[in-house]
Amino acid sequence: MNRHQFAPTLQAVLSLALVSALLALPALAVPAGGRSERAPLPPPASGAPAPSTENIAAGTNDAVPMDDATAEILSRLGMMPFTEKIPSEDFTLPLLGGDSLSLSDYHGQVVFLNFWATWCPPCREEMPAMQHLYDELRGDGLAMIAVNVFEDASTAQGFIDEMGFTYPVPLDRDGRVTMRYGVRAYPTTYLIDREGYVIGVRPGYHDWGTSEIIADMQRLLEEP
Repeated sequence: MNRHQFAPTLQAVLSLALVSALLALPALAVPAGGRSERAPLPPPASGAPAPSTENIAAGTNDAVPMDDATAEILSRLGMMPFTEKIPSEDFTLPLLGGDSLSLSDYHGQVVFLNFWATWCPPCREEMPAMQHLYDELRGDGLAMIAVNVFEDASTAQGFIDEMGFTYPVPLDRDGRVTMRYGVRAYPTTYLIDREGYVIGVRPGYHDWGTSEIIADMQRLLEEP
Protein backbone atom coordinates (compact mmCIF):
# COMPACT_ATOMS: atom_id res chain seq x y z
CA MET A 1 0.00 0.00 0.00
CA ASN A 2 1.37 3.36 -1.03
CA ARG A 3 0.74 6.34 1.21
CA HIS A 4 0.76 8.98 -1.51
CA GLN A 5 0.31 7.46 -4.97
CA PHE A 6 -3.41 6.73 -4.74
CA ALA A 7 -4.61 9.55 -2.45
CA PRO A 8 -6.69 11.52 -5.00
CA THR A 9 -8.15 8.36 -6.52
CA LEU A 10 -9.00 6.82 -3.16
CA GLN A 11 -10.82 9.87 -1.85
CA ALA A 12 -12.80 10.39 -5.06
CA VAL A 13 -13.79 6.75 -5.45
CA LEU A 14 -14.73 6.17 -1.82
CA SER A 15 -16.74 9.39 -1.69
CA LEU A 16 -18.67 8.18 -4.73
CA ALA A 17 -19.03 4.75 -3.13
CA LEU A 18 -20.52 6.18 0.04
CA VAL A 19 -23.00 8.29 -1.91
CA SER A 20 -24.05 5.18 -3.85
CA ALA A 21 -24.36 3.17 -0.65
CA LEU A 22 -26.38 5.86 1.09
CA LEU A 23 -28.76 6.05 -1.87
CA ALA A 24 -29.15 2.28 -1.71
CA LEU A 25 -30.07 2.46 1.97
CA PRO A 26 -33.17 4.69 2.12
CA ALA A 27 -33.73 3.90 5.82
CA LEU A 28 -30.46 5.60 6.73
CA ALA A 29 -30.92 9.13 8.08
CA VAL A 30 -27.88 11.40 8.15
CA PRO A 31 -28.80 14.69 9.87
CA ALA A 32 -26.68 17.82 9.74
CA GLY A 33 -23.21 17.22 11.07
CA GLY A 34 -23.01 13.77 9.49
CA ARG A 35 -24.41 11.86 12.44
CA SER A 36 -26.33 8.74 11.57
CA GLU A 37 -29.13 8.32 14.12
CA ARG A 38 -31.29 5.38 12.99
CA ALA A 39 -30.72 1.69 13.58
CA PRO A 40 -30.70 -1.05 12.58
CA LEU A 41 -30.27 -0.81 8.81
CA PRO A 42 -31.23 -3.41 6.19
CA PRO A 43 -28.66 -4.82 3.76
CA PRO A 44 -28.15 -2.82 0.56
CA ALA A 45 -31.12 -3.24 -1.75
CA SER A 46 -30.71 -6.02 -4.29
CA GLY A 47 -30.05 -4.64 -7.74
CA ALA A 48 -28.78 -1.32 -6.39
CA PRO A 49 -25.96 0.11 -8.53
CA ALA A 50 -22.55 -0.68 -7.10
CA PRO A 51 -19.87 2.03 -6.91
CA SER A 52 -17.73 2.23 -10.04
CA THR A 53 -14.29 3.60 -10.82
CA GLU A 54 -14.84 4.04 -14.56
CA ASN A 55 -14.47 7.83 -14.38
CA ILE A 56 -11.04 7.74 -12.76
CA ALA A 57 -8.42 9.35 -14.99
CA ALA A 58 -6.24 6.95 -16.95
CA GLY A 59 -2.94 6.25 -15.27
CA THR A 60 -4.19 6.89 -11.72
CA ASN A 61 -6.37 3.80 -11.33
CA ASP A 62 -4.70 0.58 -10.22
CA ALA A 63 -7.98 -1.11 -9.35
CA VAL A 64 -8.59 -4.77 -10.16
CA PRO A 65 -11.88 -6.49 -11.07
CA MET A 66 -14.14 -7.65 -8.24
CA ASP A 67 -14.79 -11.38 -8.36
CA ASP A 68 -18.35 -12.62 -8.05
CA ALA A 69 -17.70 -14.82 -5.01
CA THR A 70 -16.32 -11.93 -2.95
CA ALA A 71 -19.11 -9.60 -4.08
CA GLU A 72 -21.72 -12.16 -3.02
CA ILE A 73 -20.19 -12.55 0.44
CA LEU A 74 -19.97 -8.78 0.89
CA SER A 75 -23.64 -8.43 -0.01
CA ARG A 76 -24.59 -11.08 2.54
CA LEU A 77 -22.52 -9.18 5.10
CA GLY A 78 -24.75 -6.16 4.47
CA MET A 79 -22.00 -4.25 2.69
CA MET A 80 -21.94 -2.50 -0.69
CA PRO A 81 -19.37 -4.36 -2.82
CA PHE A 82 -17.38 -2.30 -5.31
CA THR A 83 -17.36 -3.13 -9.01
CA GLU A 84 -13.56 -2.99 -8.72
CA LYS A 85 -11.19 -3.43 -5.79
CA ILE A 86 -9.63 -0.06 -4.96
CA PRO A 87 -6.03 0.34 -3.73
CA SER A 88 -6.05 1.50 -0.11
CA GLU A 89 -3.86 4.31 1.17
CA ASP A 90 -1.51 3.69 4.06
CA PHE A 91 -1.76 5.90 7.13
CA THR A 92 -0.16 6.17 10.55
CA LEU A 93 -2.09 7.43 13.59
CA PRO A 94 -1.41 7.54 17.35
CA LEU A 95 -3.04 4.79 19.36
CA LEU A 96 -4.88 5.10 22.63
CA GLY A 97 -2.42 4.23 25.36
CA GLY A 98 0.59 5.39 23.35
CA ASP A 99 2.53 4.07 20.37
CA SER A 100 1.07 4.30 16.86
CA LEU A 101 -0.66 2.20 14.24
CA SER A 102 -0.09 1.97 10.48
CA LEU A 103 -2.51 0.31 8.10
CA SER A 104 0.43 -1.35 6.36
CA ASP A 105 1.15 -3.25 9.59
CA TYR A 106 -1.86 -5.41 8.74
CA HIS A 107 -0.95 -6.32 5.18
CA GLY A 108 -1.83 -9.98 4.69
CA GLN A 109 -4.92 -9.75 6.90
CA VAL A 110 -8.48 -8.75 6.12
CA VAL A 111 -8.96 -5.34 7.76
CA PHE A 112 -12.25 -4.16 9.24
CA LEU A 113 -11.73 -0.37 9.15
CA ASN A 114 -14.36 1.52 11.14
CA PHE A 115 -14.77 5.28 11.70
CA TRP A 116 -16.62 6.32 14.86
CA ALA A 117 -17.05 8.90 17.62
CA THR A 118 -18.41 8.81 21.18
CA TRP A 119 -21.10 11.41 20.36
CA CYS A 120 -22.56 9.08 17.70
CA PRO A 121 -25.29 6.82 19.17
CA PRO A 122 -25.22 4.26 16.32
CA CYS A 123 -21.45 4.01 16.69
CA ARG A 124 -21.77 3.23 20.38
CA GLU A 125 -24.52 0.72 19.66
CA GLU A 126 -22.60 -1.32 17.08
CA MET A 127 -19.22 -1.44 18.85
CA PRO A 128 -20.06 -4.33 21.23
CA ALA A 129 -20.98 -6.44 18.18
CA MET A 130 -17.69 -5.43 16.60
CA GLN A 131 -15.93 -6.72 19.71
CA HIS A 132 -17.75 -10.05 19.39
CA LEU A 133 -16.73 -10.34 15.74
CA TYR A 134 -13.15 -9.47 16.65
CA ASP A 135 -13.05 -12.04 19.45
CA GLU A 136 -14.38 -14.75 17.15
CA LEU A 137 -12.15 -14.18 14.11
CA ARG A 138 -9.00 -12.32 15.09
CA GLY A 139 -7.14 -15.63 15.18
CA ASP A 140 -8.27 -16.40 11.63
CA GLY A 141 -6.80 -13.31 9.98
CA LEU A 142 -9.34 -10.57 10.75
CA ALA A 143 -7.82 -7.28 11.90
CA MET A 144 -10.04 -4.55 13.34
CA ILE A 145 -9.15 -0.84 13.40
CA ALA A 146 -11.68 1.50 15.04
CA VAL A 147 -10.61 5.04 14.11
CA ASN A 148 -11.89 7.64 16.55
CA VAL A 149 -12.66 10.87 14.72
CA PHE A 150 -12.17 14.49 15.90
CA GLU A 151 -12.00 13.68 19.64
CA ASP A 152 -9.31 13.92 22.29
CA ALA A 153 -7.65 10.89 23.80
CA SER A 154 -9.29 11.20 27.22
CA THR A 155 -12.80 11.21 25.74
CA ALA A 156 -12.17 8.16 23.60
CA GLN A 157 -10.21 6.35 26.32
CA GLY A 158 -12.97 6.83 28.90
CA PHE A 159 -15.54 5.21 26.63
CA ILE A 160 -13.28 2.34 25.56
CA ASP A 161 -12.33 1.60 29.17
CA GLU A 162 -15.96 1.73 30.29
CA MET A 163 -17.02 -0.74 27.60
CA GLY A 164 -13.96 -2.99 27.80
CA PHE A 165 -13.19 -3.03 24.08
CA THR A 166 -9.84 -4.54 23.13
CA TYR A 167 -9.47 -3.84 19.40
CA PRO A 168 -6.99 -1.11 18.38
CA VAL A 169 -8.31 2.47 18.53
CA PRO A 170 -6.20 5.06 16.68
CA LEU A 171 -7.02 8.77 16.96
CA ASP A 172 -7.71 10.87 13.87
CA ARG A 173 -7.80 14.20 15.71
CA ASP A 174 -7.70 16.43 12.64
CA GLY A 175 -9.80 14.18 10.39
CA ARG A 176 -7.00 13.75 7.86
CA VAL A 177 -7.48 10.00 7.40
CA THR A 178 -11.26 10.28 7.65
CA MET A 179 -11.29 12.74 4.76
CA ARG A 180 -8.86 10.61 2.73
CA TYR A 181 -11.30 7.73 3.03
CA GLY A 182 -14.26 9.85 1.96
CA VAL A 183 -16.26 9.30 5.16
CA ARG A 184 -19.56 11.21 5.10
CA ALA A 185 -21.53 9.54 7.90
CA TYR A 186 -20.77 7.84 11.20
CA PRO A 187 -20.24 5.04 11.67
CA THR A 188 -18.76 3.95 8.36
CA THR A 189 -16.98 0.63 7.87
CA TYR A 190 -14.72 -0.47 5.02
CA LEU A 191 -13.29 -3.92 4.39
CA ILE A 192 -9.75 -4.16 3.01
CA ASP A 193 -8.57 -7.49 1.64
CA ARG A 194 -5.29 -9.27 2.32
CA GLU A 195 -3.59 -7.57 -0.64
CA GLY A 196 -4.52 -4.08 0.53
CA TYR A 197 -7.53 -3.39 -1.69
CA VAL A 198 -10.68 -1.72 -0.36
CA ILE A 199 -13.47 -4.07 -1.41
CA GLY A 200 -16.69 -2.86 0.26
CA VAL A 201 -18.35 -0.25 2.42
CA ARG A 202 -21.12 -0.07 5.02
CA PRO A 203 -22.34 3.39 6.09
CA GLY A 204 -24.38 3.48 9.29
CA TYR A 205 -25.11 1.02 12.10
CA HIS A 206 -24.89 -2.72 11.50
CA ASP A 207 -25.09 -5.71 13.82
CA TRP A 208 -21.73 -7.36 13.18
CA GLY A 209 -22.09 -10.01 15.87
CA THR A 210 -24.74 -12.34 14.46
CA SER A 211 -23.91 -15.96 13.72
CA GLU A 212 -24.68 -15.35 10.03
CA ILE A 213 -22.30 -12.39 9.81
CA ILE A 214 -19.54 -14.32 11.58
CA ALA A 215 -20.01 -17.31 9.26
CA ASP A 216 -19.87 -15.15 6.13
CA MET A 217 -16.87 -13.22 7.40
CA GLN A 218 -15.17 -16.57 8.01
CA ARG A 219 -15.87 -17.49 4.38
CA LEU A 220 -14.32 -14.23 3.26
CA LEU A 221 -11.23 -14.96 5.36
CA GLU A 222 -10.94 -18.39 3.77
CA GLU A 223 -10.89 -17.01 0.23
CA PRO A 224 -7.48 -17.27 -1.48
